[in-house]
Amino acid sequence: MPNIAMSRFNQQTLETLRSRADLVEIVGEHVRLRRSGRNYLGLCPFHDERTASFTVSPERGFFHCFGCGAGGTVFDFLMRTEGVAFPEAVRLLAGRYGVALIETAPAATREDTAREAIYRVGEFAREFFARLLWESQEGKAARDYLLKRAITEKTAKECKLGFAPAGSAALTAAARKKGLLEAAAKAGLVRPDGADGLRDMFRARLMFPIHDAQGRVIAFGGRSLDDSAPKYLNSPESPVFSKGRTLFGLDQARRAIVATDRAIVVEGYIDALALWQGGFRETVATLGTALTVEHLRTLGRHTRNVLACFDGDDAGRAASLRALPIFLGAGMLGRAVFLPNGFDPDKLVAEQGAAAFASLLDCADLLIHYFVKNEAAKARGSVEGRAGAARRVAEMLRKVRDPFEFDLLARQAAEMLAVDEQLLRRQGDPGAAAVRVSAPGPATTRITDAAELARIGLLAAALAHPELRSEIAAGLAPDDAQESDLNAIITEICQTQITDAECHALLSTQLSAAQQSHISLLMVGPRKGEPQVGDLQTARRMIADFHQTLKRMRHRRRIDQAPRLAKELQTQGDQARADQAAQDLIAFRRANEPQ
Repeated sequence: MPNIAMSRFNQQTLETLRSRADLVEIVGEHVRLRRSGRNYLGLCPFHDERTASFTVSPERGFFHCFGCGAGGTVFDFLMRTEGVAFPEAVRLLAGRYGVALIETAPAATREDTAREAIYRVGEFAREFFARLLWESQEGKAARDYLLKRAITEKTAKECKLGFAPAGSAALTAAARKKGLLEAAAKAGLVRPDGADGLRDMFRARLMFPIHDAQGRVIAFGGRSLDDSAPKYLNSPESPVFSKGRTLFGLDQARRAIVATDRAIVVEGYIDALALWQGGFRETVATLGTALTVEHLRTLGRHTRNVLACFDGDDAGRAASLRALPIFLGAGMLGRAVFLPNGFDPDKLVAEQGAAAFASLLDCADLLIHYFVKNEAAKARGSVEGRAGAARRVAEMLRKVRDPFEFDLLARQAAEMLAVDEQLLRRQGDPGAAAVRVSAPGPATTRITDAAELARIGLLAAALAHPELRSEIAAGLAPDDAQESDLNAIITEICQTQITDAECHALLSTQLSAAQQSHISLLMVGPRKGEPQVGDLQTARRMIADFHQTLKRMRHRRRIDQAPRLAKELQTQGDQARADQAAQDLIAFRRANEPQ
């Protein structure tokens, strides 16, 4: 079996990464964890749940969710949360922990190369814009604007703000000199100007670099300094950037989001910076688009408590009602923070202080509560009005996934609308029970094949107890490796000088999701009544049982194949060998009969 993971990365690199990577720390950036004995528990970031079933074992280096079955190593966690393949997960860890990455595989794919080029030119442009903001005379206009908006130099530098000069091709010329012009065009930093020319996309603007979750520059937002249209200009979408999925500041805010178990969403870059300065580090901003389900699903990896800021006027309140189905579509209720008329978050904090904004957060109402209140107010007590309001509320209740939330909301809505609660429940929940049952997300396929379960058990024992690997290998038949990729992996782990990191790489690249789930279940520490590989004596008994299971399967396979072999020999006219095969089968059965 070819080992792609090991051939791509230097073995020592992988082992250094495994030893330095702190699984609890990395998971803790997405999940609020609490210690429970040797392990840590939290709400699963991969499906909706109210009771913590997501378990992290720092001792074994595995995570497992007992709800949806997601499981694996630190590599698998990054692959899932960041949506990357194994090589990119390795690179992310290497960058995080300062490990020099040595790759020995063939050249990267064209797509990988294009993405890396966009990351490189993004970082180059960020540095280019930052130098002009702080070191050029032309950048004084942007510095004055920041002063006017009460954004401190410390905040601006922490967020790596910059300035795009008014000249038509300043960045174009710099990128050409560095050999990055093609990448700059793909990233949308330069664009065609006439027949053969190119010009800068951003000119005379305060620049806000937009980062992905790993802190890499993937796009820019530019704010005009004289309020000329468009006031805000964003990079076009690219292979690494989508406005509908990206949130400004999430790379810096996610630790605070996990720590506070909430996220505040605003519309503008300056609003986000002002709230950060005011102590609300859990703030992110959309990029000139309305909030999307994808935005909320991204935030949902870190918290289910999302507060969205809206203007307090009629337009802002209407926008909050449009946002409700988006929240429900992402499996969240969401809360609305209505700002006083004439204020945005930045102005509110500047003029009335952080305490004023904090008080708005404290009284933020659930969006669906506001929706029901609004419907009740519009009904004005008439029969027709209340019936219409009840129908619209029932339609919205159908989108609520959690059965407990549905129960509470239906009860409250019926009281506010003065309609029969059971009728509202029936209208709000026709056939939706199945949807709510499935709300936790698709569980990993359960493995039922006895031989595969035995092989996974042997693999888990080999990972948990390296001292038992020779014992595990001794119980395998010589031809087992040809019967299953799992057997080949077990053989490689048990009969070679493979490091723990290389073992994890094998699991991440060679196992199915169902196999990874069962491995992580055994490694994290199964629930009561399930097999446990942590204890050495128990592991030895399990190994013996698994060996016996595989032996029975081999015997059954040989017995099942014998008649077919005899028939084939007879068809070929070789009666002597057919008779011999029959005699061999009889002898084999006698030799393996239970004593």
